[in-house]
Amino acid sequence: MGRDVTHFEHLGRLLNLERQEEKDRLGAERKALSLQERQARGLTLLDVEAKEEDLGLGGRVLVTLERADRARLPVKLWSGDLVEVRPRKAEVSEPARAVVSRGTPTTVQLAFDRAPPPWVSDGRLVLDIVPNDVSFERARTALRRMAARDKGVERHCREVLLGNTPPRFEREAPWTPSRTLNPEQQAAVSRALSARDFLLVHGPPGTGKSHVLAEVAVQAARTGARILCTAASNAAVDHLLELCLDAGLSCVRVGHPARISPRLQEHSLDALVEAHPDRVLSRELFDEGFALLGYARRQRTQGRSRERFQNAREGKAEAYKLFDEARALERKAVDAVLSRAQVVCATCTALEGSTVSSLQFDLCLFDEATQATEPVSLIPWLRSERVVMAGDPFQLPPTVLSERAAKEGLSRSLFERLLQDHGDPVKQLLREQHRMSEALMAFTSATTYGGELRAHPAVAQRTLAEVLRPGVDVEAPPFLFLDTAGKGLDEETEENGESLLNRGEAELLVARARVLLEAGLPPEGLALITPYAAQARLLRELLPDPAVEVDTVDAFQGREKDAVLLSFVRSNGGQQLGFLKDLRRLNVALTRPRRHLFAVGDSATLTGHATYGALVDHAHATSAWRSAWEWNTT
Repeated sequence: MGRDVTHFEHLGRLLNLERQEEKDRLGAERKALSLQERQARGLTLLDVEAKEEDLGLGGRVLVTLERADRARLPVKLWSGDLVEVRPRKAEVSEPARAVVSRGTPTTVQLAFDRAPPPWVSDGRLVLDIVPNDVSFERARTALRRMAARDKGVERHCREVLLGNTPPRFEREAPWTPSRTLNPEQQAAVSRALSARDFLLVHGPPGTGKSHVLAEVAVQAARTGARILCTAASNAAVDHLLELCLDAGLSCVRVGHPARISPRLQEHSLDALVEAHPDRVLSRELFDEGFALLGYARRQRTQGRSRERFQNAREGKAEAYKLFDEARALERKAVDAVLSRAQVVCATCTALEGSTVSSLQFDLCLFDEATQATEPVSLIPWLRSERVVMAGDPFQLPPTVLSERAAKEGLSRSLFERLLQDHGDPVKQLLREQHRMSEALMAFTSATTYGGELRAHPAVAQRTLAEVLRPGVDVEAPPFLFLDTAGKGLDEETEENGESLLNRGEAELLVARARVLLEAGLPPEGLALITPYAAQARLLRELLPDPAVEVDTVDAFQGREKDAVLLSFVRSNGGQQLGFLKDLRRLNVALTRPRRHLFAVGDSATLTGHATYGALVDHAHATSAWRSAWEWNTT
């Protein structure tokens, strides 16, 4: 379906709606809720104290915080979150701002671009998560720039994006794989290399879509192409970076150091530039310049003679000249580092940062593309001649807070729209998955992927028993559905909130977790997930083991564990399912485990929806159904 440039104006209006919704929600919650209520909603973290302070890359100050009792933090903060910091018991005119550089269940590390106020290291603190306007502004700019592309190659790209011009493919050329690939993966690489405009790689869970992108990078690098690896999230970019590094490619990771995985810091632009000789010389020039400014200030304060004023003017002018030379050397160092890289890795919005805003690429590899809104996705399209997008439209879409913006198209990814506009010829489906056993895979393959998935032989028969202590007696088939129908384990609304929880289901999940841990399952191999944030918070309270991951289904997308325990929460007389009716959320939930899925739910409520009814039927048909009335939790 073709469209004109007013499409970009429409997306701009939706983006404005989304930004306003975020501001309105934040303002309303701050006004209406107490600090404790905001913490319960995951908006604020209370009563943390500075544990240690360190110096990070680029002169950033790193402060690690924890609670006085070293207990698990009630709010989960993610690397890259922007926070405002203020003292718990005192008033300050302006809070300090920082970026979360690392988070564990019991600590959070903040990166300050400049030395934080003294009170950050003295007493209890409050952390408020705040929205970042930079991403919105960069997405809006991308919309305007794409709409303005009206000549030559740029116009062709715009018309392909709008669905008015079909994408072009060259004749596929022979190439030699650098790693073992299955037939669909090889076909995806071949088609990606022949695409002159774009290709969509549809990768269901565990099918290795990121590995396909890495192989495309290897093949393109052999031809001398300059490659961009991108995604909406820092975690996805870091994953692509690791795969490219493993393949022997020269890579640079662009972005705020606090948003880059610690194990990959040595490949960051900041770290590589700091080690460059031109940067070493620029630091010396900066030091000399600051010394001259100090001399100039002393000349002006020690007397008012003409000679002293002349010395001050000359010293100040010489200092600014040195600063200009230092900045030129810094820019030279940045350019040198970037020019040597075969692959530049950055999030979509980081591409509009000043250090790389002028770079253009021959090929863009865009991972997890179905998790980015269209305005954000346009940023890398502005920087590359060809784009290969990998994602799965049957998993969760981009998060959009505004119901109106979502309904009018902002929650639809560019990947999905291009597939709708141009059809299956622009897509390559990956069919062999390397995560789940055949038994775990069966339901989602049949109901979501048309029965086309197959399990790789190495994982097809894997079981949880293989990672438990030998000889333990634990019932742990690939799939178990524990039915709570009739038990009275009703859902309830969280106090002072809107999210739902189910105490009975939470207790069953925690009891199951303890059984598996006692049977020898490593804590890092276990996750407890649920669609509802309130239930996740309750589970963290009941199972205060920082080594066991507890999170919402949405937040756990892209992750996997040997064993996953799932609470559906919904249990009511009206068969109301709320946002569980979005079957992409169900697909994500069912495809996180490698060896064992333990799902708890009320069949009387769930079976009001045909697909959930089919899941319960599948449990019966495969002898995976158990009644909570007879279930032994010990």
